[in-house]
Amino acid sequence: MAMFNPPHPGGLITEYLEDYNVSLRSLAKSLGVSPAALSKLAAGKTSVSAEMAVRLEAGLGISARLWLAMQAACDLNKAREVTDVSHVVLHPGQGPDLAAKV
Repeated sequence: MAMFNPPHPGGLITEYLEDYNVSLRSLAKSLGVSPAALSKLAAGKTSVSAEMAVRLEAGLGISARLWLAMQAACDLNKAREVTDVSHVVLHPGQGPDLAAKV
């Protein structure tokens, strides 16, 4: 089964800048962050923090929860790609039915 590779949320920032012909410097100023910080985020070099998600929500109108959910999906995908769990043993009582019991 093919796995979905979720995009980094910084791509939305890049799209916004292009679609609305807004400079990165101008958006950074309106968000109250440095252009360098926003540039790193837009390039996918840093993660969306909760504080940045709140700023992006206020400045772009896209829910902070969505920014954080996109970041979490991206982070989880990366972790699954690089984390070796072949030696991890599933403990008794920890199978798929556990969620139904909680």
